[in-house]
Amino acid sequence: MGAHESVVRVEDRQAADPDGKWSIGPLTPNADSLSKQSSMGFGMDAETLVEAKHQDAVAARVFVHSLASGIFRDEFVVQLDNVADVQFWQGIRSRYHFERLHEELGCEHGGTTIQPLPGRKAEYFKMQPVVWTLYMHDSGSLLQAWLNQVIRAGFGRSGSFKRFLSHQAVPQPVSIRGWDTLSHMIFALPMMDDVVSFLEEPLDVINLCELTSKTISQNGKLLCAHQWERMYAERWPAFYESQCHMSKVTHMETDWKSMYRHTCSGHYEALLEVHDREKKLGFAMSCMLAKVTWDANTNCYTAAYVSASQVLPERIPYHEGYRLRFCRASVRECLKPELMPPQASEVYGYRVLHDAPELKVGQGVELQWKMQQGSPFGWWFGIVESVLREANSKKVLITMTFDHFPATSRWRRLQVTVGDGVTRPCAIGGWHGGVRAVSAAEKKDISSYVGSRLCGCLGSGVSLEICGFKDGPRSGVWSKSLGLTLGMVVLKVSSIVLLGVLKSKVLGTLGRYQAYKYLMWPL
Repeated sequence: MGAHESVVRVEDRQAADPDGKWSIGPLTPNADSLSKQSSMGFGMDAETLVEAKHQDAVAARVFVHSLASGIFRDEFVVQLDNVADVQFWQGIRSRYHFERLHEELGCEHGGTTIQPLPGRKAEYFKMQPVVWTLYMHDSGSLLQAWLNQVIRAGFGRSGSFKRFLSHQAVPQPVSIRGWDTLSHMIFALPMMDDVVSFLEEPLDVINLCELTSKTISQNGKLLCAHQWERMYAERWPAFYESQCHMSKVTHMETDWKSMYRHTCSGHYEALLEVHDREKKLGFAMSCMLAKVTWDANTNCYTAAYVSASQVLPERIPYHEGYRLRFCRASVRECLKPELMPPQASEVYGYRVLHDAPELKVGQGVELQWKMQQGSPFGWWFGIVESVLREANSKKVLITMTFDHFPATSRWRRLQVTVGDGVTRPCAIGGWHGGVRAVSAAEKKDISSYVGSRLCGCLGSGVSLEICGFKDGPRSGVWSKSLGLTLGMVVLKVSSIVLLGVLKSKVLGTLGRYQAYKYLMWPL
């Protein structure tokens, strides 16, 4: 009796987890565990284990461990010790290999001597990840029991069993401890992804996904990679879009953790388009090309504009990041923004669009225009007034209006010939290239953004709007704000008149006080 108890205690110690964590079940089950597993319907068959325990033949050990970790793959790690003169063997086998072994054994030795495989549930493809993990763990236990039956029946040296083992084995042993499978099941819970998605700071992600435990560090790499990508996209949307395009054309995956670190350190530079350059009215309704980096010390973007002239970099605060955008998707195939020096002689801002799009009257477009021939094109927003296509030609004559200029300004209306990819002199000066159709959503965003920006600049543009509507790209004011401008002028005049009245009242009061003092002095 004492010897039996000592054996049980040894088995319990062998089954205990070295880290003291809770385990699903003992690796070497005793009689009590067999009865419990038999009653629960979970694990190996009790009779099979009893026979294996008292077998006097070669001590063969077989383990079948599920690889499921929140993924729908029916693959198992199979380990064999002292089976068919093989000291140790390990490999990965799928459900298909077990079914093939069962079929071949049935053909060689008759179907009556081979026990059927554990059945698979028909609705396995509808399972949730955590349910699938539990199901795979149970399937691994049942397949392990079936494989033990095959070996005890003497089929370990058969040709079909050798073919089952003929595939390449796994070079490194895989742990089959119960707590590993348990950690996989816990990590496969949907709430783990939700917890990681709430993290917004890099330090929080590192503490949870890399420093918490070895299990999470090994199995949570996919979740952490997605979180690094989400954080990068939320913090630097324009940088994210640029890098995604580069990854797509180069067919290379992006390590978003490294990208986050390089961007914070200021080592990442992207070629972007900047709305409202330097916040000058002359650049209203336009986007200019710039090389943009991130400065963590000032929490600002640094935009170095690509120009033929020497231009000082502009610092764009983080809260004005909406002013930045990457090359629009509709023109990326033609302009190829991924081609930059030294792979190409110039950046994409110098390239001209070909093939004018289908345009309608009233539709928004962006025109490639530049003042200096050595500068890249900028995008200037306007409205299509008329479209005239030449017969048997790609050329299209477009009349477009720029509503942010006054109706009497020579910058208000412009005719351009586009479609053949040629740079032409512009009637208002400078040179123009092709045009790009603007979607309704883009038109709404541009109009609302620039409208609010111009309304904020009306104080500095009142004199230009009222005093003769002075022409020029840097002096016009949005004509739709004329009523508001006049109202502000009236307000200014009223304030001047009011100040004059108050001044006269104060001076009159002081005069009467001085006269009173003069009259009362002799007394």
